[in-house]
Amino acid sequence: MTDSRRIVEPAHHEFTANLNYTTHGLNPWFAADSVVKDHDGGTTIEAVDLPSLDETADVSIRYQDGNLLPPDGGETPAGTEIDMETVREYRIHVAVNDGYGGLKSVDYHIRPRWYKQEAEKSDGETITLQPGGLTSPQTDGISVKAAGSNVAFGKYDQLLREAADALGINSWYFGDGPFDVHETSNVQDAARYVRVHESVSGPIHARDGPLVGLAHVLENDRDGYRKLVQNDSDERDTQKPGFYHTTTLGPERVREVWPNHQLPVELKHYYKKDYYDRKDGLAHPKLEAAYQTSRTDETLRYDAETVRQIRRELDECVYAVLADAGLDLRAGGDTYVADEIFTADNDMTDAAIVSLDLSEIRHEQEAVVYKQLLKNGGMSPVEQEITEYLVTDGGEVSPKDVAEENDRNIDSVYRALKRMKGLVNHEYGGLTLESTYIAELVTDAIQQAEAAVSRATDATAHALEAADRGLDEKTSAFVAWAEAHDVNFTERDDGVSVRLGEIDPDVPGHGPRDTPRPSDACKAAQREVREILREGLELWTAMNRDEMTYRVGRWKARAKVPTERAALRSTDTDETETQHLSGRVWTALD
Repeated sequence: MTDSRRIVEPAHHEFTANLNYTTHGLNPWFAADSVVKDHDGGTTIEAVDLPSLDETADVSIRYQDGNLLPPDGGETPAGTEIDMETVREYRIHVAVNDGYGGLKSVDYHIRPRWYKQEAEKSDGETITLQPGGLTSPQTDGISVKAAGSNVAFGKYDQLLREAADALGINSWYFGDGPFDVHETSNVQDAARYVRVHESVSGPIHARDGPLVGLAHVLENDRDGYRKLVQNDSDERDTQKPGFYHTTTLGPERVREVWPNHQLPVELKHYYKKDYYDRKDGLAHPKLEAAYQTSRTDETLRYDAETVRQIRRELDECVYAVLADAGLDLRAGGDTYVADEIFTADNDMTDAAIVSLDLSEIRHEQEAVVYKQLLKNGGMSPVEQEITEYLVTDGGEVSPKDVAEENDRNIDSVYRALKRMKGLVNHEYGGLTLESTYIAELVTDAIQQAEAAVSRATDATAHALEAADRGLDEKTSAFVAWAEAHDVNFTERDDGVSVRLGEIDPDVPGHGPRDTPRPSDACKAAQREVREILREGLELWTAMNRDEMTYRVGRWKARAKVPTERAALRSTDTDETETQHLSGRVWTALD
């Protein structure tokens, strides 16, 4: 079970879903047609109270011509009469009254659906649309494409019901509760983001940063999609480092770093096009994680469980990139900048924080391979046969295949597999190398065993012995330390910046009222800072981070201490004042 922690909360950005309905056949489409005709082509209802948004919004409806053809004989296979020569489509638009032109908005595109429906292409060719599980000879329905921005993912179907009700369309045409949609309803796009201050965002898009690292680590593997875009020129053809940088990973590549993730993602660091004219938060870049439906053949259903999965996986991608770039995961300092949607606030989350120390991934996998070579003088003949077979055969075979190929007893293969834990994955009767990078290492290692032994001495001393990239407990411990002590932490080129919250010095007082002297209280606060920083250093080095970077950093803190007047025995007051403390980390540690 993942521990909860209080860290910066990403904001919802774009979202697209196909919301399908069959319970009331084509009645929702007919109802939209009636409203549009009653209002001479469309209407807008202003300042509607929409509970799912907790805000007011303008709700409008209009029609558009499409390419759908009327059913033969004016009747669908399910028996619904359609007495019209042109099959119109309808759009319901919701735009929040936010003073910014409707940054929170959703467009609902309503289209009728019936079995063996025909459409006309731009060249005049008639095609028959596939039912896709939505319609049948007995069932008509509607498909609503919902495309919005800055609205919570799970609110789109409820918002449609509220908008329909405002327009005079029976809301129950669109379900009777949350996620009450047809099982074919699906998600096409989803994104979550944070806005990072431009002064600290450089490590995200740097050449040795996480976006580039994710695109290139394991770059010689045979399977999986990856794409890297690095554009540092804005619309004016002016150089702006990090203007538009993206890394796109297919599901296979994603699972090499996040083993429990299913979604292909695009990770993006980018500026608004007119950033140079902005004086507000929009002058700073976004870090965004977006679901990429084009990179998978799997269908992502629109239901409560899937929406939670989307949010969790996207947030974990954002947190991992931030952590790898050395940025504080807690808002409140100088790392994050609020905008009209992103509040730059902390919230409780159970999202995992996965380490993206990609050079360490390589070292870890190297350690597994080379330890296998080192133990007992090297790989046994059976172990070599297993690894060679996995490499040359594409990486997935069974123990029986290995035994038959090399004329071995099956028991000797199983005994060898027990010794190869961490190198070979043996589940459900199949064998695979733990990762594609390990496959490369095995190939090289078998060919150059003697050189590998020398190289392995250092590798095994500093790396873990597994390639699993699940929750990094040491990173989580560091985040928990920061949360417990109200620390805002930033890693910069010249060292770390540790901004402690308010220190409550634990110091005995003197005199009848037991009030400590101001100087004693300040010294006690500095001792408290020392203990906190020492604990942080221990956790920092446990993450295999550079100790000197931590030591040469600076720290700041506040301490409430009694005033000189309050410390006098002749006065009866508890007044305090805030002392601002700061210094070099290495000095405080000694």
